[in-house]
Amino acid sequence: MTVSYPRPDGLHTKERTVLKISEEKVWMKHFPAGVAELPLPQCTAYQYVKKNNSHRLDAPAIHYYGKDITHRELQANIDACANSLTALGVKQGDKVSFLTVALPETVCALYAVNKLGATANMIDPRMDIESIRRAVKESGSHVLIAIDIAFPKVTPIMEDIKQDYIIAQSAARSLPLVKKIAKTLMTKTNVPYSDQVISWKTFLSKGKGASAAEAPYVGDAVFAITYTGGTTGFPKGVMITNDGINAAAFNFKHAGLAVKEGERFLDIIPVFTSYGMCCGMHMPLAINLQLVPIPKFDVNQFGKMVKDFRPQHMISTPAFYETLMNSKELQDMDLSFLVTLGSGGDTMNEGLESKLTDFMKSHSIRYPLAQGYGMSELSAAASFCVNDIFKSKSVGIPSVTTTISIFDEETGKELGYNQLGEICATGPSMMKGYYNRPEETDHVMRLHEDGKVWVHSGDLGYMDEDGFLFVIGRIKRMITRFDGHKVFPVNIESLVASHEEVLNCSAIGVSDRERSQGHYPMVLVELSATVADKEAFCKKLFEECNERLEERGKPVAVLPVDAIPLTGSGKNDYRTLEKEYGQFDYLAWSAVS
Repeated sequence: MTVSYPRPDGLHTKERTVLKISEEKVWMKHFPAGVAELPLPQCTAYQYVKKNNSHRLDAPAIHYYGKDITHRELQANIDACANSLTALGVKQGDKVSFLTVALPETVCALYAVNKLGATANMIDPRMDIESIRRAVKESGSHVLIAIDIAFPKVTPIMEDIKQDYIIAQSAARSLPLVKKIAKTLMTKTNVPYSDQVISWKTFLSKGKGASAAEAPYVGDAVFAITYTGGTTGFPKGVMITNDGINAAAFNFKHAGLAVKEGERFLDIIPVFTSYGMCCGMHMPLAINLQLVPIPKFDVNQFGKMVKDFRPQHMISTPAFYETLMNSKELQDMDLSFLVTLGSGGDTMNEGLESKLTDFMKSHSIRYPLAQGYGMSELSAAASFCVNDIFKSKSVGIPSVTTTISIFDEETGKELGYNQLGEICATGPSMMKGYYNRPEETDHVMRLHEDGKVWVHSGDLGYMDEDGFLFVIGRIKRMITRFDGHKVFPVNIESLVASHEEVLNCSAIGVSDRERSQGHYPMVLVELSATVADKEAFCKKLFEECNERLEERGKPVAVLPVDAIPLTGSGKNDYRTLEKEYGQFDYLAWSAVS
């Protein structure tokens, strides 16, 4: 039996034997023979990196601003961290909070926590104080590892978060001392050292003479909790397991990528994100690449980093690649050493993809852009392009162990090729769930009629007959900035709507006026007739948003409107507002206000 599946672009229809996408898995034809039969890792994340590099102990594991750390040294440093954590009372099943960046010490501490069978609670240092407080308290951790520049946010909440120990890291005193770059990486801050607040050096001294016991492998033991807005807009902790993070690395290892042992991977993705932890740190170390961590990424230095470090592989957001193309360091440079340029965090628009393709060809980069698609809930990457396995505007094919299909949003039925619906995925890289959020876990991880649990992305897309995934848009209301950071309207609206004079409000995405990629949030407000000067009131709302919202979640403008349009069902019609205000010149508005 055959059926016609109309393409979303209307170009043609195609006759196919009726077979579900999830059953046929047509994308597997692109992978090396026998890869589907390979056994998944049955070990902790710590053990996976150690085992995969046991034959190259004297090869560099990390290259940090001109200094190499071998795998032998990395393992010794991990063991030292584990010994010290044990001395502080950390044991299997505990949580250790991290409020830091991608220093070599952070890498060692993460694997040390995993070696002990504990969980790393990864918090973005850029979060506001209240979010940091909540993330630490809800985790139940008793030890916090924090970068020194985060202490202006840590000090005011020390009494409330009640940590037995707070370990202060410093870029200036990082593992391989690199004085010349320390002042460019971090701003000097005062750390209130005490018996509770200790330096990294003091921390390591506490483990001398100790020998930490290695916890046994448990597949669903949580390696780390990372924070995301998920599908409802409120920050939730994504529980990434040993099996999940190892599956993500396994997928890259066996995809057939043009990768050689010892090649460099430039890691510009923050380690406290799922993407940064799974694809930016664990993956390159697990597949024998040399990790080049960047603690504080400056997009304006992107070209210089590529020139100085000469990586063979890296992953970035679309907007950062736009900056890279314009960097003076690379204009006349032969970039043939670059093998894999991965792109994630946001779908690249067609215009930018075309410009980047021309740039790559003119600079002798062999393979096309490796666009990918993923979610924190899937340990980051769920699909990606592999070498020449590429289609323009596609985010690639599902990874080796991941099954992706398209489902009808209303009926839940699996759709066919080239049919538009919700992108869903299943496989071993799935999260364990949201930490202490069972209802929201059930909303995203749903049991289907095939007996499998699928992660519902909230994104619209389709898959073609060759297994390539195309992302069309988002069901969920989120605003994606140029750097890939997701801003959720509900957080802004909750603050603005708390004022009695605000009858209704809607936060929408407006196009970035300075870049070809990305959007910023803007708030439209319907005010009570009792407000005499609506412009002045909105200016006060704007100032309050600047003071109380996280740095990258602040609106670029707050404007009064006569009325917020509603849909037929009585909901705010934000799509109409986006059509009217989507190209709003907030730069001019800011100058006037």
